[in-house]
Amino acid sequence: MDNNRDSSLLEPFIANRSSIRILSDFSAMASLFKPEIFDIPLLDFGSGSGWISEMCVRMGLEVIAFDIHSDLERCITQRMKSDSRLDVGLVSVVLGDGHKMPFQNNYFGHILCFDTLHHMHNYNAIFNQFYRVLIPGGRALFVEPGARHSNSIETIKFVEAQKKHDPSWIERDVKLDEIDQISKKAGFLEGIKILPMPHPIAPKLFNWHDWNNFRLRKGPGRDLLTDRLAEINYWERVIFMVEKPE
Repeated sequence: MDNNRDSSLLEPFIANRSSIRILSDFSAMASLFKPEIFDIPLLDFGSGSGWISEMCVRMGLEVIAFDIHSDLERCITQRMKSDSRLDVGLVSVVLGDGHKMPFQNNYFGHILCFDTLHHMHNYNAIFNQFYRVLIPGGRALFVEPGARHSNSIETIKFVEAQKKHDPSWIERDVKLDEIDQISKKAGFLEGIKILPMPHPIAPKLFNWHDWNNFRLRKGPGRDLLTDRLAEINYWERVIFMVEKPE
């Protein structure tokens, strides 16, 4: 890697993260957008290096990049400078704490929360804020690790390293049953809606014979696939949304 290159511009496709999975997850998140409210600003919640904000700008959407870290504005500025095709007027930067966001009520059409919720200390406070700042009919979209994230060996080692620089760093589990209850309490009356996805690192592929049997409900193929989806989309990786009632 070029030592003169700003490493934040390479996020999220560095640090041993799977580009295949990241792109698959973002596509799944984008599939939950409501195009009829694209004229309302989006919130990139916990935007980190700003790559989600960049993707939104590439789609021609107005987005506010929001995070607590002071380096956010530099990251966004560098991203916008990296490609002359990007419309810098579509993105703005706001710093703050997600538990008490500095935005007026009913302001955003979408909230995009990609690998951010599990860093929040108080899920109840976060969902109350999401409900407050979304317009009626607005959606909060989530891509998060699942119900055993905090106890994985990889996560434990990562937290130990991060706490040396930031003692407040946290890695929590995202349990769909818990989040469903919290979201309803906040006012999202229908609770969460889950988008089950296969694992893009090792997808299930069918030859024609097996696929035809699957299609015709012959053999165990459907049960095996649904069991696999159920396992992944609770314990490993969860993609879901909530919508504020109109």
